[in-house]
Amino acid sequence: MTIYALILILAVVQSLFGVGILLFGTPILLLMGYEYQEALMYLLPASAAISWSQVWDFRHEKLDGGYRKLFFLFCIPALILGMLLTLHFNFKFEIKVFVTVMLFAAFAIRSHGPLRIKLQEFTRKKLKFSFGSMGLIHGLSNMGGSILTPLVSSLYPDKNRVLAGVSFDYAFMATFQLAILLVVQGQTFLSHYLIGSAIALTVRYLIGKKVFAFTKDKYYQRLINGFILANAIVLSLSFK
Repeated sequence: MTIYALILILAVVQSLFGVGILLFGTPILLLMGYEYQEALMYLLPASAAISWSQVWDFRHEKLDGGYRKLFFLFCIPALILGMLLTLHFNFKFEIKVFVTVMLFAAFAIRSHGPLRIKLQEFTRKKLKFSFGSMGLIHGLSNMGGSILTPLVSSLYPDKNRVLAGVSFDYAFMATFQLAILLVVQGQTFLSHYLIGSAIALTVRYLIGKKVFAFTKDKYYQRLINGFILANAIVLSLSFK
């Protein structure tokens, strides 16, 4: 499978859930033999393109609790710190194990009514901590999206606000990541990296938006549960 075929498939996933290209694409490309920074240079522009298009489409959705402000105050600084730490340390395996266990736990909790309510209450009370943890994990390992989807779907019941929150976070995280790779780590941006962006946007507007519009709110949360479980399984299979 080529990188662009992978982006095409994962663009449908990200159109529905707000994450997918980085989340699944990164471990797959690493297994295919790509270097971490090279994988990011292919995947980040494609992911950012979809996320910014979703930010525009859902710009009028209200995210209460100071969501956007807290994201900038706690997630972005932690993201930058995590990416800078990767220059000197490699915690990717340890983070992967931690995230995988957390995802299986999140799936079990969200599948049980009373526990799901407690998760929602905890998320609202500990939003600052959740944002900081997500940013640090994303900077260290590119797996912050694993936390992002359960986090936002626990805060909001309707699919539009879930996708508004997820895409808002992911758009800025991808942009900051790309800026750090280019400015701090000195990566070269080549024109063919934009091919993935064009593919991702085309897939979203031709297929992804229709799939999202067709999905009802009551089924969307169930699909997210399946997405969380699939994410955990993919991560566990990529251990080496």
